[in-house]
Amino acid sequence: MTVDTYAICPCGSGKKIKFCKCKDSVHELDEVMNMIEGGQVVPSLDRLSSILAENPDAAWALAVRGRLLLDLREYDSLAENAERFIRLQPSNPLALTQFAAALLFKGQPEKATAKMLEALTESGRDVDAFVLDVSSVLAYSLAQGGLFLTARVYATLAMMASGYQGGQTAMTVLRQLNSAPSISQLMKAVPEPIQRPEDAEWGERFDEASTLLRSNKVILAESKFESLRRSVPQQPAILLGLLTCAIWRGDADAQSDLLKKLSTCESLDFEQRARFLAMSALAKPGAPDASVETLTLSADIDQADEVEMALMSNARFVALPADLLQGMRTSEDDVPPKSGFQILDRDKPESLDKLPAVDDVPEAIAMVFVYGRQTDRAARIEAVEVRRDIVDEVRSRIDAEVSGLTWTENQGDPLPLLVACQPAIAMLRFQAKPAEAEKLQNELTETRMADAILSLKLPLLGGSSLRDLVGDESKLLERTAVVRLVQQFDAIVSKSESVVASVIEQAGLKAPDPIKPSDDDIESVANEDLNLVDPSGLNSESLIYLLQRAQQVSATPATRRLAGRLIDAELTEEQQPAKLLAYMSLVNAAENSSEALELLEKAKEFAVSKGIPTSNLLLSEVGLRLSAGDGPGFQSTLQKLTTEYGNEPEVMARLQQLLMQYGLINPDGSPRGGGPPPGPQGGGGSQGGLWTPDGGGAPAGPAPEEGGGGGSKLWVPGMD
Repeated sequence: MTVDTYAICPCGSGKKIKFCKCKDSVHELDEVMNMIEGGQVVPSLDRLSSILAENPDAAWALAVRGRLLLDLREYDSLAENAERFIRLQPSNPLALTQFAAALLFKGQPEKATAKMLEALTESGRDVDAFVLDVSSVLAYSLAQGGLFLTARVYATLAMMASGYQGGQTAMTVLRQLNSAPSISQLMKAVPEPIQRPEDAEWGERFDEASTLLRSNKVILAESKFESLRRSVPQQPAILLGLLTCAIWRGDADAQSDLLKKLSTCESLDFEQRARFLAMSALAKPGAPDASVETLTLSADIDQADEVEMALMSNARFVALPADLLQGMRTSEDDVPPKSGFQILDRDKPESLDKLPAVDDVPEAIAMVFVYGRQTDRAARIEAVEVRRDIVDEVRSRIDAEVSGLTWTENQGDPLPLLVACQPAIAMLRFQAKPAEAEKLQNELTETRMADAILSLKLPLLGGSSLRDLVGDESKLLERTAVVRLVQQFDAIVSKSESVVASVIEQAGLKAPDPIKPSDDDIESVANEDLNLVDPSGLNSESLIYLLQRAQQVSATPATRRLAGRLIDAELTEEQQPAKLLAYMSLVNAAENSSEALELLEKAKEFAVSKGIPTSNLLLSEVGLRLSAGDGPGFQSTLQKLTTEYGNEPEVMARLQQLLMQYGLINPDGSPRGGGPPPGPQGGGGSQGGLWTPDGGGAPAGPAPEEGGGGGSKLWVPGMD
């Protein structure tokens, strides 16, 4: 091809071809690209190897070869290619990115993040698409590892890049980070920069560091911020700059430390300091500062069968299902427990023919496993994830049934606040309908969760609990931070706002005041403030905007308030579909299936009155009827859906996918089994949940295949 020698070289060096060492071989790029576009990947790799043998300085060939090796998942070859590329051009962002990718896929995300920062520093504002591709994959890996803020900045980098067309992975990462109810609202946005004092003597140096940070030159910016901190140690603006650098580096310890330092800055308002302290507990994966310490107890035994019989005879021990025990192996080579039990906080009900009263529902305080004799070790009994404050109780209950045990204690995995505060309901097979079990589960949350939260002994509180520290003004910041942690987990507030209100009151703290934004400043409302918004003074456009934001970040209380207000608002004809959005928002945010079905009926009535198709609503109803164990309602909805939309292939395809997800049919439409519709998933382990015969898992049968084609046959429960 005819080469424009004044064009930028494709090797990624940033130089024009005329001044790049690639100029003697880049004319062969056209031939290689034609081979790749024609699907001749292996021949193109061979051709690139030949070019590199003839022209060792052909960095463009290393750039193209690296992309191909990444696509082929040849990670060892990719690492070798990257090392050669870096030796040739040490500051080339494509070379550094290739090496980062090789490290990432070798399971070394920390080193990969460091290399990506080097690549971004060398790239500046104009970031190559390959760098953005790897940034997206890195973001996914970081999110899986619990580094939520770091994952966010790398995913946002790809999403916000001008002209970049490959942001699907980054979009998926951000959607998952935003929508997860188990991720705190405090971790769903990177802290905004803090303005420096206008008359600061160090202002010019600070502005220079901030400019470098905005240009993705994080390494250079961090060294300048560090220099500033040595001169001015307790300036919030400088600490926030360093925090942003630590986020980019993926250094969880530094993030936590800097957030703690920000919480001590008395120039900030108290609420902001409390939120920074709460974030410091969440910055490290697993949030150890906001977790409950646990121990594992183990002791050798003589006869496993005798121990099993002794535990089974006690009303405080409930045997775990055999299929659950199979999952208690850390690897395929490990031997699963011979048996397992939950230790209850009270005697199990004498009869399982009906659900007990709320006060009589037992909770599990620990899980115990019995192992038979193995080749390399004696038979043993283990109590796992036992909270330190109840170790003596657990040990004494086992000792009462099995004599002569010599216990060994080992540190267990910390139990996160979000798990530790959930009622750990015993796995008892009550005879009840799913709707009844769901109602009792909600009542248990209302009556027990607040007390559980107040009793948690957390490192953030110095090993004490909120109840221990009521009235202790010296711990006001820490107490407030823990309450903010509780308030910002949608997995907690979505179940009951009254639980949080009770925690605040019993902890001796003041509830935050409602926020009444104007229509002009709704965009400035932070994620963590959405649940405080009073929507009474907002117009319909503002309500729609905030409702969509609340849905995106799983702010359920805000979703309920905003959707309710929008339904009552006067909307223009163009805005009428937003009212249907509001109804569906309430359906998805309903506290139980009965409430959801009532709201769905209203949504269908509204849609019919406005001439809006109801296929999406009926598809939602199918899932709700199945979850509620409502066989007749399920049949009726299915009949209506197939009667009204049977000739619409897209709707029928979505219905088939839905039934496949519930395990009712195979990809060809044939039945998987004749069992009842699946209801709410039963609980077990530390989190608990009420199990009922009508609410078990999907009917037995082979797992559905992904992406299966449709068939003409459609089977549903009751057709037999």
